[in-house]
Amino acid sequence: MRVAIYARVSTDDQADRGTIQNQIEFGSKYCDLHQHTIIKWYIDDGISGTIPLEQRPEGSKLVQEATEKPFDVLLIYKLDRLGRSARIILNAVHDLEQIGVIVRSMTEPFDTGDPSGRFLLTILAGVADLERDTIVTRLWHGANRAAREGRWLGGIVPYGYRVVDGYLEINDDPLPGHHLSEADVIRMIYHQITAQGLSTIKIADYLNALGIPPSYTKDNRLVTSGKRKVATSGQWLPGRVRNMIVNPTYKGVHVYGKRSKKQRDTITRQVPAIVSEDIWEAAQTSLQNNQIEATRNAKREYLLRGLIKCGMCGLTYTGTAYKGPKDALKAYYVCNGKISYRGKYSGKCASKNLPMEEIELTVWKDCVRFINDPGETLAEVAAGMEVRKSEKENYSAEKSMIEQAIAAKDQEKQPILDLYRRNIISSSDVEKQFSKIAQETKHLRQRLKELDKLIASEDNLVSQFASAEELLRVLRDKLANEDTFETRRQIVTSLVDRIEVSTEIKNGRPHATVTARYIFSKGITCTDK
Repeated sequence: MRVAIYARVSTDDQADRGTIQNQIEFGSKYCDLHQHTIIKWYIDDGISGTIPLEQRPEGSKLVQEATEKPFDVLLIYKLDRLGRSARIILNAVHDLEQIGVIVRSMTEPFDTGDPSGRFLLTILAGVADLERDTIVTRLWHGANRAAREGRWLGGIVPYGYRVVDGYLEINDDPLPGHHLSEADVIRMIYHQITAQGLSTIKIADYLNALGIPPSYTKDNRLVTSGKRKVATSGQWLPGRVRNMIVNPTYKGVHVYGKRSKKQRDTITRQVPAIVSEDIWEAAQTSLQNNQIEATRNAKREYLLRGLIKCGMCGLTYTGTAYKGPKDALKAYYVCNGKISYRGKYSGKCASKNLPMEEIELTVWKDCVRFINDPGETLAEVAAGMEVRKSEKENYSAEKSMIEQAIAAKDQEKQPILDLYRRNIISSSDVEKQFSKIAQETKHLRQRLKELDKLIASEDNLVSQFASAEELLRVLRDKLANEDTFETRRQIVTSLVDRIEVSTEIKNGRPHATVTARYIFSKGITCTDK
């Protein structure tokens, strides 16, 4: 009898354990015993049984070649080799029999030539389906149990981490050709958005200019997000930077199961934190403030933009203007939850609008009062100056790193010219590469200028002053001589921690209680009438 044999395993792991070879050896001995002639083997390695037979690499060849009748019978080790669901198994048997191929199992006694045989086939297909569902359920519960224990269950490892003995740990190994590790890159990103207020676009340009690879690590391979076994393009994008900033994994909280296509409960577990929770929260605030300032092309200047938070929905107040009597515009701070349907409440937020002039005047008076009469809070200001000295050291270290990177950019040109002389690349290729190097160098030099300004600023505000009293004296002089919006904005953002608005509805009308929290006091509360 002329036969073909079909063998399949569902994963690469099964292939490593040799189950394909077991099926081949069993099939050879079975045909020798029954004196069958093997015309061809069809072997699908690492192919899921949930994929229809005609969509598998070898399964597709089998169906196509069977129409030419090179064999009479298709042998399989077990019915579940055809598929792991009753529908796929029965469809495969039906399609093969329609073109004149009989399907036989080498380990299960069924004959589709009579009613009882077809009934047994249906039962065996149902058993294979049940077996698969049982395995999936067990794996599901096992994976959830392992996830609760903190184990990493595969997939792309977040940038800044690696997997050791099944658990996530911080990757502090230096990147090839750099003094920074992936974890250092993450810390730098958070520092740049919180302490320096850089946008995600500027951070991405800066990382690209440094030549830092943006790849994820999976099983010691470099892969892109969502595309395994493929090299990255080597470019940082603003969206990628933003995703890192909002990822709670970096503050030590990982949510397992949120990417699942099926409906399921997520599991929150603790992992090693690269940044503190305070820094992570500050980064979210900075990111939101950047978005607010970027999306609002305001015609007027708002002194407290990004500083006022709503106590009802948690969103930020932004400045806007409404027409009043005689079409005169009056400026207000309005909760973003009233402008769009967001926040933890359905519908628009019911918070009260704040007149711009009144709230800005109140806060500004508090800041001026502190600058002119700081009282016993000078110790807090002195502590802040020590922090700024530490910031200067960080800026200086970053400046040194950028200077080295710029020098390395010049050295990158020579290998490109060597390739051109050997006719390996064209002149247009050289032009593209030189243009790329020039662009990256431009971003690095821009950052170098920013760092020089930051270092100079720290020198002016810290190094040149012997005490906090001297610093306040300079601020007073600056305010007296340069009372501009920029000066006021700098003072306010330095002294105001946050402003919270609590709204209470009384007799159908909103009443607001505003609490301003400063770095020099526990807070000042005002209630509207």
